[in-house]
Amino acid sequence: MTVAPHPGEALDSWLERYAHRLRTHTVDFADFLGLSHASLRRMVRRLDPDEAGLLRARTGVETERLREMTLERFDGPLVRIAATNRRLTAPAHWRVYGTTSRYCPACLADDGGRWQLHWRLGWAFACTRHRLLLLERCPACGKHPPVASGGNHRMLPRPEACRALTDRTGRGARCGHALTEAPALRLVVGGAILAAQEQVNAAIIAEHRSPAALERAGELSHLGRRALRAIRTRPQQVPAVALDIADACGRTPHAPGQDGTSWEVHDAANLAIGTALAAIATNPEHSRCEEVFAWMCRSSEQETFELREHPTRNLANWLPAGPRVVRRILAASDPQLTLKARLRYGTATAEPAVPHLTEADITVRASKTPGMLWPSWTLRLLPPKSPHQARIAGLRRACASLLLIPGGPAGHRTAARIMSNAQFRSSLEALLAFVDVDHLCTSLVHYARLLDAHDVPIDYQRRRDLFGDPAQELLLDESAHWLLCKELGNRQFQQVHLQRLRWQLRRLLLGADPESGNHAPAWTHRFAYRTHSGILAFLHQQARRNLDAHDLGVEPVTWEPPAHWLDALDLPQPHLDLPDERVRALLTAESAAHDVARQLGLTVHQLRLLMESRGLSAATRPHNKGTYPRPPRQGILVPERLRDLYERQGLQQLQIAELASCSSAVVKTALKQAGIARRPRRAAGELQRSVDPDWLRTEYHDRGRTVADIARELAACDTNVSQLLDTWGIPRHPPGHRAPPAWQPSPFADLGIPLSAKMQHLSTRRGGTEWLRTALLIPGHRTRRSAALTLGIPRTSLNHRLRMLETAAGFEIFKRRKRPVVATSRGRALLDEAQHLFQLLDQQLPHRADIAHALE
Repeated sequence: MTVAPHPGEALDSWLERYAHRLRTHTVDFADFLGLSHASLRRMVRRLDPDEAGLLRARTGVETERLREMTLERFDGPLVRIAATNRRLTAPAHWRVYGTTSRYCPACLADDGGRWQLHWRLGWAFACTRHRLLLLERCPACGKHPPVASGGNHRMLPRPEACRALTDRTGRGARCGHALTEAPALRLVVGGAILAAQEQVNAAIIAEHRSPAALERAGELSHLGRRALRAIRTRPQQVPAVALDIADACGRTPHAPGQDGTSWEVHDAANLAIGTALAAIATNPEHSRCEEVFAWMCRSSEQETFELREHPTRNLANWLPAGPRVVRRILAASDPQLTLKARLRYGTATAEPAVPHLTEADITVRASKTPGMLWPSWTLRLLPPKSPHQARIAGLRRACASLLLIPGGPAGHRTAARIMSNAQFRSSLEALLAFVDVDHLCTSLVHYARLLDAHDVPIDYQRRRDLFGDPAQELLLDESAHWLLCKELGNRQFQQVHLQRLRWQLRRLLLGADPESGNHAPAWTHRFAYRTHSGILAFLHQQARRNLDAHDLGVEPVTWEPPAHWLDALDLPQPHLDLPDERVRALLTAESAAHDVARQLGLTVHQLRLLMESRGLSAATRPHNKGTYPRPPRQGILVPERLRDLYERQGLQQLQIAELASCSSAVVKTALKQAGIARRPRRAAGELQRSVDPDWLRTEYHDRGRTVADIARELAACDTNVSQLLDTWGIPRHPPGHRAPPAWQPSPFADLGIPLSAKMQHLSTRRGGTEWLRTALLIPGHRTRRSAALTLGIPRTSLNHRLRMLETAAGFEIFKRRKRPVVATSRGRALLDEAQHLFQLLDQQLPHRADIAHALE
């Protein structure tokens, strides 16, 4: 006579049915099978080879079928069985009962007292077949009913009766209550509890070995325990949906006879409540999903509304809940986190994560990052319109430092030190003044993850070590630069220009400004906007020389992250879809940066970043190489009049310059343009023979005049006058000597026209009339620079004259930042008066020359 196992039946239940069919006890039946020293409690957990062999030989059931009736196939994910003694240890999630089992009265009645194996699992709390909440205890004795009989072997209980020992009728007495008649709670069809059990059966029990099942089990168990704890600690804040589920399981918060500890017991009712609420909290399609999840995760520290450095003090306790729950915890805490915490955990992104990088990983990321964020990535951060973005360099430096925070242990101080950003706080202020914090946190975390996932062809940390020290000289071929400037026809080969060139060369090598500040020098903006392509190519060549000298020939001089890296990211600002041809067409020789930016719908700083990222530069203006006609000379510098003064009257260049109110360099240039051959220099000793020593001593020592003033009167060089002082032993002025004010008679004194107070003051100043003549030539030009190029005057000389004129006048002559150049109201009145006086003065010059000729 054989008894076949029922589908899903436990091993001890099958042996109990087998023994009952043979009218014996389970212990006697085990002795008959040769398992006299075996324990059914351990056998139902896992069969050893001897036990499996004996059972197969005596019952005819295959070994694989026998093992399916044990908990061995659930070992690891759902239960934990010790390898040596087969004892049950604490499971990963809900508690497992092992020896005892939950049960469904209807199933026992339908199956003839067969106990299902999955009732022993901690995840079984409802019977989806009969829609009943599983029971755990006998309603008569209140004990967990054992599956197999034990103790008194002479007693043969009924298969559906409770086999728990009781002391009601003496030693060895059994309860005997019919478990098939035990009252069980009926669950609502389509309710949350049955839906949770069906989900557990399909996603966890059936697929218990898969990673998805393990992750789902962690979510439901952890959130379920959180829900039960929230009911116990904050019963007044329990959501309505949680109250409905608890009521369906016969539980009510703060009900009479139920203390707080009862909610910590992992019985079927609590398991059903916790799992059902966890299933709702993790179902985005449920209308109460966010409400239930927020209630589960709320803690006392989240109710203070103070910015925190960490999402929760017990974040490690949430890790068993799985990455999806941890991400939701991090995202929910985003509004209450500091900037550093939001970056570190990535809470502003769709994929927040617990920091997992080491210091070594952050060092590698730093080597991939320049000291200033790449211009193309900076463009995706800046708002489309901003009235003022002057501290763009500090903004880019702050971004580069903050890039080291996401996912790692580094704080802002460590990050600033690694990136050599000595002014991080002021740079951060510059950043937060123009960029929205939410956009900043989202973009920088995405940027950091891109750097971790891709390789960068430049080791920026090595470049900072090699070229970051300003005291270290860079290789720069000054001779080649001088020849290039001569070929281009510009004068930018002086020492100041070489210093600026070295600054740009170091910036090219570092990928960032050499100076760690919020402001780049003002001249760099002009250099970045308009520089000759030959100069840019020369800089690139010199940078390559420096890299080759340090065996870095495999690295490119500059590099920009490819645009496709950002294709899959939803960044705050869209990509600037501006064709290079359109931008290059606007960058003409006469264009200004703010005009081009306005036509493109950008700010000036966005335009500069766009040009830097694409390697664009505005066309340069033609340099004055003598290839185009110069402006006609006026007044006494007209060729015929200049020839008469220089050749026939024999005046020196300095004397003519005094008459023309210009510099001797202008007279020298006018002579060359007029084709007038210059006289040879004075013969050796001629100046010494023509000057009286007593006169020189009186003028220099007694009257306190300067060497320059006397040299101007003698039409000689300053050094020649100084040599005369040393030759004749005339003592030099002591330190701190103040020369008398440089004064000259006003050239407008004989015109018979009253002068204004400012004109009287300016015309009697040495060089004042020269300053006025220069200022009259400026209005109408687009910029002062273009005026200097057109007039053939060095830009430095032009700026010096205008600066001296405005200092002497005491007010601004021309409006700043106006295109074209326009005079102020007071400057316009002064220039109109000067224009009228110079016209009258130029009309009298020929008449004065005729009188002088007649007197000769």
